[in-house]
Amino acid sequence: MALCTVSDVESMIQIDYSSNLEADITNVFIPYVDSAISRFLGYNPEYDSSIVEKFDGKERTHLFLKVVPVVSITSVTEDDIALTSGNDKDYVAYLEEGFLVKTGKSRWSDARMQNIVVTYAAGYQTIPETIRFTSARAVARLVNSTLQLSSLQPKSEITSHKSDTTNNDGNFYSVQSESVGDLSLSYGEPMGTSLGPALSAFDVTTLMPFKRIFFE
Repeated sequence: MALCTVSDVESMIQIDYSSNLEADITNVFIPYVDSAISRFLGYNPEYDSSIVEKFDGKERTHLFLKVVPVVSITSVTEDDIALTSGNDKDYVAYLEEGFLVKTGKSRWSDARMQNIVVTYAAGYQTIPETIRFTSARAVARLVNSTLQLSSLQPKSEITSHKSDTTNNDGNFYSVQSESVGDLSLSYGEPMGTSLGPALSAFDVTTLMPFKRIFFE
């Protein structure tokens, strides 16, 4: 599941893309933006039913899980011992906030590195509109910039598309030409460089409420 769809992008930029370009948007542009959003947020917001994280206990009081919102805790082990959740048990899970706290005055063990393992389900089963809208807007901006289609009228149909993806590693994309009706556009040599910044300052501000901030 991606953070947005080709239809979201088309609605944003008001252009119906050809099937070839739609494939490029799905396989290159959307993953590029999704990766940038995940890096900024500090986690992948897509739902995952089986996330495994390992922690160094460090005698800390809180364990902050990487992905939110936390849906459920499957298991927690400390020094290979299974722990139970509850106020009168080993730890308390604060799912909405995304952290675990040892009960009483106890702290997480500092016996060895990576001695605590938490398995849990987290992420959004339905991507929030704000994240989906921001992803689609960023993809549309990159597509529009890369294809240099700013002069096209809304709802134009791109009828042909030629690209150079010989050096494509998932972060690069180069369009050589596009044809729209009687209009033919050529873009010279392939870029051979990254798509550039995926997120604008406005995108970052919009995503800020979803950013994961840890307190140790």
